[in-house]
Amino acid sequence: MSDPAQSGTELGVVFERVLAQALGSGQIAEALARPGATLDRERLHARASSARTAITAAAAVEYQDYLAARAAAAGRAGRTQTEGDAGAPPRRAGGLLALFAVLVPSLSAVAAAVFLLSGYGLRAVGGRPYVGDGLIMAGLLAAAVAAGAAIGDLIWLLVTAVRNRSGEERGTPADADPEVATARAAWELALLERGMTPFLLGRIEEARMRERGDRAIR
Repeated sequence: MSDPAQSGTELGVVFERVLAQALGSGQIAEALARPGATLDRERLHARASSARTAITAAAAVEYQDYLAARAAAAGRAGRTQTEGDAGAPPRRAGGLLALFAVLVPSLSAVAAAVFLLSGYGLRAVGGRPYVGDGLIMAGLLAAAVAAGAAIGDLIWLLVTAVRNRSGEERGTPADADPEVATARAAWELALLERGMTPFLLGRIEEARMRERGDRAIR
């Protein structure tokens, strides 16, 4: 089944796009340019938005067909993913990378602190300065490793975030299914031709007839 919240959001987006398409069509422009027309694009937009339920009802059958096609495609994609996961070996690379990403900077930082404290401590007491210098050098190297690992972790996190965002923008696999695309195109066409355009033309004609009546009374 489709997510009701997602379907409602998508319906609103498609409605606004089809409304803009209808308002920009030559048929509506010609009707607005006829003598006696008292409405403009802004008023038509407001009236269509207030009658959204009635307009979308004209393409209710195609909309349900689209939802059914997307649900079926999502089910097929889910079964394919499940079968692929069942036959694939366990994925441990991601977990190991995440573990190393945490351990390497932490252990390097701890080692740097131990080496530096020991080295400066030996240098302070004056015993075996060459040992103290060696520990200080080792501490500096460990600090450099920790800094490099931290920078690498930051880059990895940024790349992962960009990939996840790109995946979200591409949508679900069901949206790329040819049957879903065909059903969506049929729904949008029905919404335009049977719902939106007749409604806008009707409001223009009503306003023209009302203007004629007012003139006759005067």
